[in-house]
Amino acid sequence: MRLDAAWQRRLTLYPRLILIAIAAAFVIVITAGSGSDTATGRVGGDFPAFYSAGTIVAEGNIDGLYEPAVQAAAQIDLLGGEDGFIMYPYAPYVAGAYSAFSGLPYRTAYVIHTALMVAALVGALILIRPMISLLDRWFSLILGATATAYPIFVGTSGGQNTALTLLLLAAIWRALAEDHEEWAGVAVALLLFRPQYALPMLGLLFLGRHWRAVGTACIGATIVYAINAAMAGPGWISTWITGVRPLLKADAEVNAANEIAPVGFLHAVLGADSTMAMIVGGAISVGIGLALSWLWGKQRLDLDSRFAVTAAGLMLLGFHTIYYDSSLALFAVLIMLDRQLIDVRTTMAIWVVGLIQLFKEPLGMSPLAPVVLALFALILNRLWLAQSMADERVLPIQDS
Repeated sequence: MRLDAAWQRRLTLYPRLILIAIAAAFVIVITAGSGSDTATGRVGGDFPAFYSAGTIVAEGNIDGLYEPAVQAAAQIDLLGGEDGFIMYPYAPYVAGAYSAFSGLPYRTAYVIHTALMVAALVGALILIRPMISLLDRWFSLILGATATAYPIFVGTSGGQNTALTLLLLAAIWRALAEDHEEWAGVAVALLLFRPQYALPMLGLLFLGRHWRAVGTACIGATIVYAINAAMAGPGWISTWITGVRPLLKADAEVNAANEIAPVGFLHAVLGADSTMAMIVGGAISVGIGLALSWLWGKQRLDLDSRFAVTAAGLMLLGFHTIYYDSSLALFAVLIMLDRQLIDVRTTMAIWVVGLIQLFKEPLGMSPLAPVVLALFALILNRLWLAQSMADERVLPIQDS
């Protein structure tokens, strides 16, 4: 259905007005209160974990970075009177990057961090704009819908770095599409701050025979290792894993209602010590991993479709994924909408269903988890069928 000029103007203007209103509300909330408290409650979401980790490194106490008591002490004034602390699980060099915020007041640091994540989200859409004609035509509308989708909104405003993950995945996709494999490798190396996504991506690039990307990524990984070793010693990997393992176990229990990874979700349903959850959830993740490996090894889908499926599948491969990382399905949803494999109503339903996570507390588990798995199945099914139909329309050339 074609829209008249008036509606086209409205669908361009209204999203911009909504985003301006959200930005104004953000400023009002931030300017009300002091420290980590505002008129609407504690400010910053998960940002205290990153801010405090940066402070710990800036103070020269990197040896205590993964000590619960050290992290808790660094967050005393950041949690608005809440008990406990928010775990910092990332590698030492990520804390080193966040140390740049340590000299700033907490509230100022949070505002800057949020602005950077908004910029990363916009940057991700700009990078994939040439590959998705619908995004190019309706950029403001799609940006508004994307920024206000519940998982993305929470991840961006809640002190997390999902938007940066989206930006780097978009950079990998764009670089591969334009045959700039070295830049794809650089983006993979930068993505190593979240190795649960970078390492599978590196493996898939290897299976897809993107040798220049793999080589550049390996060089980047060596640099990342050297930076961490300079900060925390040559045995930093062992120190990191040893320090994070008990914290991850405790965090998995605290965040049970936010888990969307198959293993994490089934642990929330069946119990933290459930063997069945590990077996069944692990089998699902392994199956998805094998499917992605086959797609890249055999190159059974076009690059755009393959990458869209991959981004949506990455969040289901690990043991521990929080619901705001369901944002990684964004690329696939946009591609399916652009290719008319789903309609606008289905896309709106996907947007609305993100709000189901608001009902996690009475359930004690993430209601979004099975939806995310079903969405991945839908993505794979629609893109696979579309590719199969396209292949059938290509007739073999007959000799005359």
